Amino acid sequence: MKTRILLVLVASAALLLAAATAHSAAPAAPSRVTIGYQPGIGYAPLVVLKMQRTLEKQFPGTSFSWKVLSSGAAITNGVISGDIQIGAGGTGPLLVGWAQGVDWKMIAGLDWGDLWLMAKDPAIKTVADLKGKRIAMPGPTSIQGVVLRKMAQVKLGDAHALDSGIVSMDHPTAMQALLSGQIDAHLTSPPYQLQEKLHGAHVVARSDQYFGASSFLSAWETAKFYAQYPAFSATFYADVANAIKLINGNPLKVARLLQEDSDGTPTWRQYKQWLAHSGLTFTTRPLGLMRYATFMNKVGMIGKVPASWKTLVFPPVYPTKGS
Repeated sequence: MKTRILLVLVASAALLLAAATAHSAAPAAPSRVTIGYQPGIGYAPLVVLKMQRTLEKQFPGTSFSWKVLSSGAAITNGVISGDIQIGAGGTGPLLVGWAQGVDWKMIAGLDWGDLWLMAKDPAIKTVADLKGKRIAMPGPTSIQGVVLRKMAQVKLGDAHALDSGIVSMDHPTAMQALLSGQIDAHLTSPPYQLQEKLHGAHVVARSDQYFGASSFLSAWETAKFYAQYPAFSATFYADVANAIKLINGNPLKVARLLQEDSDGTPTWRQYKQWLAHSGLTFTTRPLGLMRYATFMNKVGMIGKVPASWKTLVFPPVYPTKGS
């Protein structure tokens, strides 16, 4: 009898040890995650995750917080401070942070985008007409800041010819400032460029004319966070990819989610129209990272160039065959 009891105890102990080992080997999820992004429909993949509570359902033990901030610099500061675990923004801030030693990479591309330089004054017809004018954008190191310098280099022979006119504003504020005549131009993004055109502004130049089709927005996290939570990070990438499939396959459903996120204004009809005519291509594939990095290094915006596009992304992004 004693032998039988001993065997049962040994077996129970083995089962408990196996369970504990399995538990310790299970992929860890963070206790809290703050996701920071900026205004605009380019962030629609993240809004889909937010409104469908995709991550909350997959990781019930994790507390998620969603923050809408005004600029890529605010996102950068939040990631550096540890207040934001996943930040999203344009290629410009991603490269500036990386070159300055921020140990982060892209965990998921969100889209490619054609960004428009808008003006309301009919006398402003070309980039050259902007000398001495006020040009709004989220900040000098934003992707809009990179695009403006490329435009200035091509049209004025000096990448920094328009730097003194840069006015840092978030896109909603800049749109109102442009339409009311407080600024002369706005290098913006969807849907603001569409709204401005509807209200009498015109397109002076487009980013695709200078950089070709290229990545606009992406989501980033630090190497430390990725190393701690690789399974969580891979799941996040897959979730973004699925959200993009929904955007491309069922824009009506996504338009309704965007309307719900914005408390009913604009309407889903407006969002559906914007999704169709935004100039955005929703995809996780990063495109043109090296083009941007090479130009930014050439004009002194960053001090080094990555060895390849893979230097800037985490392994889940590798199969997308970026550039």
